[in-house]
Amino acid sequence: MYIQGNNMSKILDRRRSSDPSSPTAAALDMPLAGADSLATEVLSVQMRSVGHKTYAKIIRDSSSHEMGVNVDSYWVDDERSALTKVVRKLAEFRVPTLSKRNLDFRRARAEWATGNMSYQLARKKTRSKAYDVLHFHTQTAAFGSVSLMKSIPTVITIDMTAFQLMREHNSGPAWTYRPNVLMERSVFAEAAHIVAFSDWARNSVINEHGIAPERVSVITPGVLMEAFPTPQFISDREPGKPRILFVGNEFHRKGGDDLLAVFAEHFASKAELHLVTNDPVASPSESVFIHRGVSSYTPEWHRLYAQAEIFVMTSRAEALGMVFQEAAASGLALIGTEVGGIPEMIDHDVNGFLITPGDREALRRFLGVLIDDSALRTRMRIASHEKALREFNARTNASRMFELFRTVAATSNARRTLPVS
Repeated sequence: MYIQGNNMSKILDRRRSSDPSSPTAAALDMPLAGADSLATEVLSVQMRSVGHKTYAKIIRDSSSHEMGVNVDSYWVDDERSALTKVVRKLAEFRVPTLSKRNLDFRRARAEWATGNMSYQLARKKTRSKAYDVLHFHTQTAAFGSVSLMKSIPTVITIDMTAFQLMREHNSGPAWTYRPNVLMERSVFAEAAHIVAFSDWARNSVINEHGIAPERVSVITPGVLMEAFPTPQFISDREPGKPRILFVGNEFHRKGGDDLLAVFAEHFASKAELHLVTNDPVASPSESVFIHRGVSSYTPEWHRLYAQAEIFVMTSRAEALGMVFQEAAASGLALIGTEVGGIPEMIDHDVNGFLITPGDREALRRFLGVLIDDSALRTRMRIASHEKALREFNARTNASRMFELFRTVAATSNARRTLPVS
């Protein structure tokens, strides 16, 4: 998924959702916070990497429209000292021949350094201002801040756990992830509440870390629905080849090579394939178009989505795949894989199809059905857009986060003011 840059801020400043209602506290499995004349003060420390940066921008920009919550947001590497920079650089050092399989414990070293850097920032900010709630995205940003979490109630947002990382990416023996699991477990144990982006991630927190179910909610990031034009399900173009869209870097991991091979062999004469990627990919056919340097929420990005009818990304490993939410918001029929949180965004045989990673025969079959059956394609496109309106609205989902901040703060205050028996 691509970084949105400043385009999101402009969109948020220009438009407001027509339905800004917040969900009930019951949806969060927590008691409703009482009305308070004072705003809940939240310190949010956020990861800056690609997909996480997109989510952080949603929280940052949406908070300016939320009543009763004031969120001070920082990147984990804001205001870092020269010493912190050196420590992080050393911690991220790769040992040749060992790093690929994580045998040099690079992941643990890098995550520890990130957590330590985040702690230095959080400690500085909490000393200069009183906060009701801490928020770390993701759990890695909280790895050094367990001591702060003991005194300030904390919400952690995650897309996946260390257990899922080592299984999905298959990048080293399980024992090399033991330090990551232990750091993660200490953070989850102290968190007032954990928000997972999917049921897939929530189940890992509960079943593999032993966290009580009522302490873990699912709030998916969502997309800025108001930024997407209403899909035109009846094309104003001359009848012709349907357009298939793929969006993503890490081309092999996201199944781009499978899609390209299947398309070139079976469908080059019947459809167009548009690949949005910065990876070094060559076009094997006049029907394959490669688009580089396209950022999210730009006119070119919207144009590619608006002109497509089918979205395909058959990932071998994926935490969530927010690009499917963007494709649904654009009203596209979807093909994805049964990994990570993707099955929660594709209802098989309703708004698209799910396949096993690497199953090129299934990809050929389902892609052929969508290319040949325009009525089915339109029906699935409509279902995708309806699902996006129901489940993937970033405004609504961000409001649920802010309501959770208020609830956590109110619950903590109530506990502190209970009379001693």
